[in-house]
Amino acid sequence: MAMKLFEVFIGPSGLQNPLLSEELSSSCGAQIMTPQEAAFVGLEGVPDDPEGRDRRLIACKPADEGLIATRLEAHADVSAFRLLEIG
Repeated sequence: MAMKLFEVFIGPSGLQNPLLSEELSSSCGAQIMTPQEAAFVGLEGVPDDPEGRDRRLIACKPADEGLIATRLEAHADVSAFRLLEIG
């Protein structure tokens, strides 16, 4: 099954609040990780960021893509995000 992967760029002030609530992460099975953690667990296809920005990755099911995108759009610590398809 294809997974969706959000590449989330954190703003200059850093991550002050969790990207997703524990309840949302748990209910949709989203996994939040750094690019280093993703590489450690064998997740391939995540491009390097030539600007060296602080990033997090959120892996989720395609059905949860819209809900997570809505949360990220409203999050004060997120400067930008993009959606990648993996698997």
